[in-house]
Amino acid sequence: MVKKFLAVIGVLCLFLVVLGCKPKETDEVVSSNKTWYLYQDQGENDTISIKFLKGQRAEIKDVSTINGKVGISRFDNQFNNPKYTLDRDGRTITFKTANKDLVLKIEKNYHENVYGKHMKGYSVTSGGETYKFAYITKIDKPSATSNNKKAQSQSISAEQMPDHVINVNSNTKPLTANNKMIGNYNFKTIIDYRRTDGNLTINQNGTYQLTLTEHSAQKLSDDIDSKVVMETSIESGQVQSLYGKYYLTPKNLLTINYYYHGQNTDRLLPKSVNLKVNSKATGNQIKRANIRIETDSDQLYLYSGDYTVRMQDGQANKNANLLTKSDTAQTDLKAAITQTKDYYDKYKENPLSSNADLMQLAGAISDNNDKKIGNLGVNFGGQYGTNLQPSDYQGISVNGSKQPLMQYMFLVSPSAYSQNGPAVTTTKGKFLVYGSLDNRLFLLKQPDKDSTTVTWTLVKDFSLKVPKLKFSLD
Repeated sequence: MVKKFLAVIGVLCLFLVVLGCKPKETDEVVSSNKTWYLYQDQGENDTISIKFLKGQRAEIKDVSTINGKVGISRFDNQFNNPKYTLDRDGRTITFKTANKDLVLKIEKNYHENVYGKHMKGYSVTSGGETYKFAYITKIDKPSATSNNKKAQSQSISAEQMPDHVINVNSNTKPLTANNKMIGNYNFKTIIDYRRTDGNLTINQNGTYQLTLTEHSAQKLSDDIDSKVVMETSIESGQVQSLYGKYYLTPKNLLTINYYYHGQNTDRLLPKSVNLKVNSKATGNQIKRANIRIETDSDQLYLYSGDYTVRMQDGQANKNANLLTKSDTAQTDLKAAITQTKDYYDKYKENPLSSNADLMQLAGAISDNNDKKIGNLGVNFGGQYGTNLQPSDYQGISVNGSKQPLMQYMFLVSPSAYSQNGPAVTTTKGKFLVYGSLDNRLFLLKQPDKDSTTVTWTLVKDFSLKVPKLKFSLD
């Protein structure tokens, strides 16, 4: 009995020793030889790379994106790589950077796929805001669709573009009149982590048109689809019977890209229109995986190596995209060119009619100005919003008189370089608050940080002009 008791005590002691030896999370972080990235959203703005060195120092850089190779180094006051300290809680790392320490506190585990980069690490807090702090475990090989978008192109007028569209009705092989594929279909899929709405029309004469609307990238596990639209592509071509199966052979690919930072999802602003064609004269400009159509268990399916299957109710085949019948006809590819140009021209005539319009326009202009509005960096990958009432932000001029109320307003997080600028401090953090009046842009400032008095100042050398819509051929 005594031996048994002593054995139990020995096991308990061993258990306590094991618990006591469990490494702290911060110890595991700093002992790794990986490059860590600190970022918000998808890491498209204000990303920081951190590599831990010997002697309790770290190499810290402000880089443009995750895995960015070029950046601006952060040093200590002696222009050396800053030292870091670890708190006893095992969850806090403090970097002794110049002017102000960078403090990260680990909150919980985090992993995500960011545009094909598999990230693993932690959700952390710093300066009252939440960030992602992670390293790359794997980089996916870009799909043919993704590579296709990086091809060089040449400018062309909107009026000339339709003349370059290949006639898909030439040399077609008609389908039998009773072919079950003929008709309009809808489907949902995922392309490069972008949830995509698809529309497919197959005609009896052996031609087809495929329209894809891609939303911003998000985790596969997200329950709610992003409303932000990145692009719409319209592909037209011919249906070919090969190896006893039906394939979609492309002849034309029209891609319409939209501004997406601060996007007004109810009134999109097109950024560019590009046309690619497959012909003997140009060669094959459209590079994508083969697309084929098959019937399985009385259901019609679309197969493509570029698409990630998104299961639908009643779907029997898990390896392909279910096509469901639709009564809605698509916009013809040529007509889409003209309609996009007409839509843009009308937009340009009256670009501002709401807070959301102002935010979208300012975001679009900043995209073409190194992510800056005027000379201040903005971070649309952080927090932004339009739920503001101009009457709640009455400005006071230097002489004490009331300034005119703004017509439209929005707020956005400042970039890392603008944190110490004229940001207004709120319970939600620091924000740059912008307003427009008579088609001019103003910035809200607090003359005294301990006072509620605010004043509107004109953003100099900044025009609320709609960026040019670019048309191009490959």
